[in-house]
Amino acid sequence: MMQAINAWLLAAVSGGWGLWSLFLAAFLDALIIPIPTELVVLATATAFRAGGSPLPIWVILVCVLAFTLGDVCTYWLGRLVPLRQIVFFRGAAGKAVISWAHRAFERGGGFFTVASRFVPAGRTIINLTAGAAHYPLSRYIPLSALAGGLWGIYMWTLGYLASAWLANNPLTVMALGFLVGMVVGFLCDILMKTVSRHR
Repeated sequence: MMQAINAWLLAAVSGGWGLWSLFLAAFLDALIIPIPTELVVLATATAFRAGGSPLPIWVILVCVLAFTLGDVCTYWLGRLVPLRQIVFFRGAAGKAVISWAHRAFERGGGFFTVASRFVPAGRTIINLTAGAAHYPLSRYIPLSALAGGLWGIYMWTLGYLASAWLANNPLTVMALGFLVGMVVGFLCDILMKTVSRHR
């Protein structure tokens, strides 16, 4: 059963729909819709090691384009809609997060835009706050593209290395990579808060 699922998954992500699925997942992930795009990228890396496609350059470019488009949409949402009207930010904890993000952008928006890509919830908060703070779009878009590219390279490399150890087993690679990604995201979150306190 597991072998059949793994074979189907490898065929799915290496086929024509693999990159389209990645684009849709990354775009929605950049919005307020939590989708584990990590799993799709990890699967593409495993498929590349097993069969030579899709090429990593296309995976990374799709990440850059989809994340940037999604980030810009979230940016404009934060710019047009007061954050405290969004259900996630109405409570005391939400207001505290908004205040922290505003201070972070006042002290160094570039670093936080890039680093937040590695923090599952942090990227949405930072994108919304960038719009609310009227952070210059001419600076925001290149930073968002850079963040998407770095994240794509990191996650694809993680999947490729893991697949060397767990050959033709994308489900296990995805599970392992997702756990490692969560740890890295947690560490990036700590780093962002530490930098914010010392600026």
